[in-house]
Formats: sequence, C-alpha cells, structure tokens
Amino acid sequence: MSLRRRLLVGSTSIALLAACGASRIPPTLRGYDILVERGDPERDALARAFREGGFRVRRAVRGGSRPTAALVYFTFRHPDTDGPAWLHLRLADTRSGVILRAATIALDSTAQTPRGRAQAAIQAFMVQDTVFLAP
Repeated sequence: MSLRRRLLVGSTSIALLAACGASRIPPTLRGYDILVERGDPERDALARAFREGGFRVRRAVRGGSRPTAALVYFTFRHPDTDGPAWLHLRLADTRSGVILRAATIALDSTAQTPRGRAQAAIQAFMVQDTVFLAP
C-alpha cells in the first residue's frame, strides 16, 4: 500500500471516529457546555458523568462564552403513595431559558448512590427528550 493511500485511510478513520463520538451527544445539546455548579456530592457525580458522556462541563457561570445549558434537578415523591421518589432533571439554555432536554428517573435500588443516579441521568438524557425509568 502506498504512503498516500495509507495517509488517506488513516485520516478517514480519524474523521469517522470523531464523527461517531460527536453523534453520541443528542442534537439539541451539540455545541453546548453543561453548567453543573459546585456544591455537593450529587453535583460532583453529575459533572463527572457528563464529562464521561462526552460533554464539556463548566462549574461556574461565565459570560461571553459558548452556548451553555444549566442543569436543574429536584426530587419528588407523591405524598399519597408509597412509591419511589423521582429525580427530575432539566437542561435549560442559560440565555433563553428554553428547556433543551428533560429526564426523570426513579430513585429505587438501582439509583441509590450519587454515582448511580448520575449514570442513570446521563443515560436518560442520551436516549430521548423525556425518559421515565420505572422501578
């Protein structure tokens, strides 16, 4: 195989690998930094999981930078049932406030640790806009 052909095959392979990595990030979040402020083990685990998922993560607000999606999350348990608590997560554009992605996961035995909840959240964000993972 000639040097020219090897270079062409090598550069094509690198381009395909780069495209495959970028395609894991949902189209609505491509080009966005994810803002996960510092504060507690839950946030640290979520920031780590976003980085491992291929996202660029920021820990503080910074003006004049790339488009940014802020992570907002809360837990909820319906008071009339003995069912599990749910973790609701939203990624909102910091400039417009538009919700870009949303996910909801049950806080059952599979999501008891901050790391487990963070991994489940990232997986839910990657699948579709709103995901309900039942226990």
